[in-house]
Amino acid sequence: MAEATLYPVLSLLTAFPITTYLSETLLQKAIRKKTVMIFILQFLACSILVAMVRYCYLHLFAFLEQEGVFPPSVYFNINTPAYYLFILIPSGVAINLCVCGVRFFEENIKLKRTLVEYQLRTLQHQVTPHFMFNVLNHIHVLMQTDVGLASDLLIKYSDILRYQLYNGDRQHVTLGQDIQFLKDFIAVEEVRWEGKITVSSSWKMKDPKKEIPALLFISFIENAFKHVSKSELEKGYIHINFEQTDDAICFHVENSRSALPVKRSNKGGVGLRNIKERLEILYFGKYDLSVDETDRVYKTKLIIQL
Repeated sequence: MAEATLYPVLSLLTAFPITTYLSETLLQKAIRKKTVMIFILQFLACSILVAMVRYCYLHLFAFLEQEGVFPPSVYFNINTPAYYLFILIPSGVAINLCVCGVRFFEENIKLKRTLVEYQLRTLQHQVTPHFMFNVLNHIHVLMQTDVGLASDLLIKYSDILRYQLYNGDRQHVTLGQDIQFLKDFIAVEEVRWEGKITVSSSWKMKDPKKEIPALLFISFIENAFKHVSKSELEKGYIHINFEQTDDAICFHVENSRSALPVKRSNKGGVGLRNIKERLEILYFGKYDLSVDETDRVYKTKLIIQL
């Protein structure tokens, strides 16, 4: 009984550093340098080494049985040494294959997680780039006509920029923080388009401290201000309704569209694709995004299950 326990324990303890070096050092190096053929040779060499270690232990225990240390057994009665070596090499391959397979799976998961985080950061950094230039240009114009209003607008915009800089890369912010950012954004746009559009909004939060991904809703509002009808003769409107319950968030944005023909950009829809990509990464299977579009009205509705 002692012999049957001791043999696998010694084999495992001896094979452990070999398989560890193969999976944590050689495999990592092969992944980074993409040297597949070299790793295959290293893998086979380590597998043979593991088999040789077990083969040596077989001879050791056979010798100990002959010396009377352990009682004779069928397992360590080595009549055909080559046959045992032929059996042990595939077992060494199987051991290393299992260990390397698990390690490769872990590395693959880690790489995918890194890729997802990179994609999220990239998508977040695409948020409101043209808004920045439009606001700065508007402030420049106001400096020639209304310095006080330009100063107020600059202060409001600095709050928006501060939020984007310090919270844009964070994985989560509180719902209250993100809603306040949306309100600041709307306030700046109302100053820019004063007299040309009417904005109404409703914000109902069950738990303002609930954590959500940063900059999750801004693209919907930005898109509404970008495409709303805004002229002296055709005053547009934007309706925003946000409601958080115990188990869901419902966000609805509606804006009027100009009756006049508008030249469509070939790059249209980038913002909506941005939103869908983020939602697929963050809330796969837990969200519903619908778009209802006519010649005069554009509506988006997002429901997220918490």
